[in-house]
Amino acid sequence: MLLIFVVLMITIQCGSCDKVSPKPGLKLFREDYKSVEETCLAVGFVRNNCRNTTETNHRAVAFDVRLKDDKRNLATKARVVFETVDLNEGQGYNVSTGIFIAPSGGIYVFDWTTLTFLGKIAYTSLVVNDQFKSWNYCRDVNSKTHLLCSKMTVVKLKQGDKVWIGVFGGPTNLNSQYTSFSGYKL
Repeated sequence: MLLIFVVLMITIQCGSCDKVSPKPGLKLFREDYKSVEETCLAVGFVRNNCRNTTETNHRAVAFDVRLKDDKRNLATKARVVFETVDLNEGQGYNVSTGIFIAPSGGIYVFDWTTLTFLGKIAYTSLVVNDQFKSWNYCRDVNSKTHLLCSKMTVVKLKQGDKVWIGVFGGPTNLNSQYTSFSGYKL
């Protein structure tokens, strides 16, 4: 009887050390679960909080910046540099160049808002790797009032892609108090 008890205890301890059940049904269940979990993670349906959150692909990426000073008479192809950083999670936005560099690939949402001066025009665009992708035309020549314009766009980026707000027509005039640029990774 003592021998049976000792064999039983050794079997239980060895089984719990590996955390793997010797039952074939549970082994199949674990394999199926792993397959479903990997599929759900691949399509972004669930998050795996057990993974290392310092990995580039799983790190939060978001920024929110605004102008410090008014920008007057910006020429075509000029880059708008937003000097005041309110948020830069993932460190993708460079305050000295005005360029956001994608720390990881994925789907990103960008939004920018411009405020023109009385009777002025603002021709701004989201620029991705030197290509204009989305445009915001803010014109208030006739009403002689400030005009607030906003644009949001969604783009797929690869790691290292460069994004900024550029001028697609000049001269462009931007009021600092209400002109901003933000983005985040889905």
